[in-house]
Formats: sequence, C-alpha cells, structure tokens
Amino acid sequence: MTITDPPEKSFGAIHVVEPKAGHTHTHTAILLHGRGSTGEEFAEELFETFLSPDKGTSLPNDQRPTLADKLPTWRWVFPSSPSTWNATFKEWMPAWFEAHSLADPTLRQDLQMPGLRASVQHVEQIIDEEIKILRGAGYASDAHAHLVFGGISLGGAVALWTLLSTKTPEQPLACFAVASTWLPFAKEVEAYLVADKASVEYEEQGFKFVQSMMAPLHQSMRQRKEQQTATADAASSVLKAPVFVGHGRDDAYVDIELGQQVQQVLTAVGFTVEWNEYEGAEQEGHWIKEPEEMDDLRKFFAAVVNR
Repeated sequence: MTITDPPEKSFGAIHVVEPKAGHTHTHTAILLHGRGSTGEEFAEELFETFLSPDKGTSLPNDQRPTLADKLPTWRWVFPSSPSTWNATFKEWMPAWFEAHSLADPTLRQDLQMPGLRASVQHVEQIIDEEIKILRGAGYASDAHAHLVFGGISLGGAVALWTLLSTKTPEQPLACFAVASTWLPFAKEVEAYLVADKASVEYEEQGFKFVQSMMAPLHQSMRQRKEQQTATADAASSVLKAPVFVGHGRDDAYVDIELGQQVQQVLTAVGFTVEWNEYEGAEQEGHWIKEPEEMDDLRKFFAAVVNR
C-alpha cells in the first residue's frame, strides 16, 4: 500500500477557553488530547464530564458543575496534534506520535521517536507562549507556578515526556495531571534518571533517545544529589510540582499496570505522586470517571489555587 501525505502535516489549531466573564486570569491549564481527537473535541468532552453537585443541592445531570465552573479564573488551552500515519489501522489520524501497540508499548519504539520529539518541541513552544501571557497578567516572577499541565492517553504520554524533557528544571509548574496513560520508554527513563546508568541492557537507540531529550533534568538531579546540602534540598526544582495520575482498573485500551508504572517511575525520579484508581468510566474505562475522578481533579487543582 502506498502511503500518501495527509491533507495537513502541521499541528492543528489550539483551542482556548478564556476565564469566565468578570474573573481575573490567575492560572492556565494546558491539556493534551488522546489519539483520534483534537483540542476542541477534548475541551468539549472534558467540559461535558461533570463533578458531583455541591452539598445540599440537587441538579439534573446535565446541570452539574464542570471544572471550568469551579475554576472560573483559569484559562484552558487545548493544543491539537498533527495527522499521523497509523500503521496498525492503515490510515491517517490525529495523533501526537505513532504508538504501534498499546498492549506492549515497547514494540517498534523506533516509530515513536520522531513524533515524540516533534510533539514535545511543539508543546514546549506553547508553554513558553502561555508563560508570556501569565507574565503579562501580573505574574512576572512566578509565572511557571501558575501553569498547570497534563493530558489523557496519548496526550498524557506526550505531557509526561515534555515534563521530563524540560529545559528549565529549576522552574516548577503549579502541578501536573495525567489520566489513562503510559510512559513511553519507561525502562530507559528509569535507567537514565533513577539508576543514572551511562549504558543499559535495553535497546541502545531508545536509551540514547532518552538521554538526548532528558539531559537537562538528569544534570539537575545529579547536581542536587552531589551537593547534598540544605540549600540544594530547598532549591527550586520541577520535581516540586505535585503530580496526579488517574487510571481505570477496567481500561480496555491502556492496561492499569502501565498507569502504575507511570506512578512508580515518577516517584522514583523524585516527584510526589497522587495515584487514583477508578472503575466504570465511559469508553470502556478509557476516560475520566464521572463524577469521582472529576471530583478528585477538582480537589487536586483547588489545592494549587489555595497554596
């Protein structure tokens, strides 16, 4: 079969939901969609997934509050991936990178590298632009502390890689949240950032790819470890960003063991991770559980606002 170019090779449009009228902009959330979706579709689905009603109130399901209702001062940014050739489904579809197999993400890791690299670079540019907007909103000295970042499924995988590939490891985000996702090259990431190995028994090309992307964080972690001082422990670091990881026990697409691996690797790297399991979410368990997971996300985000 001849693979023809998709109608659009570049990244898609960025969908933005501004703070509610009459509210001053205090935080920005950048959230990445899953495979086959777009930023706009993800936003619509997210804001149609409801929280529990406030205590003492009784509302029809479609009138219950959403995250946007409960966080009215937030600006919500939903980037869109490019159209990527999927060798499994033999078609072009919106995807941040080519994931050959979700049953075994270690298969054909060579196909993952180009898209991962390009998507991380693209998302980093969006983060930079949103930081500029936050500075303009009056947060010149601590803009990163007003930025929330994350994603779901394939978007969560890219978000994880963007977090670990940060070029500014001394600037912690407000927080980080992913759902129903996995960490590409998880064993290589753990070997490099946790075990601090120069070479490993894993696939060499994959390990070199991890090294090339995550060198700034690796260097920062090594420096902090070597200093071993109170000053070093108190120093600003991306590792200070609290992390939320949610996953369905019945997820039919990304096994919960892959989500647990995310929690384990991030904890070993040095992040403080809040792990939550759910059951009965839509899309065969591969979505945000309503209302339980939405309630947990609200509490997690609210803690950022109240810090």
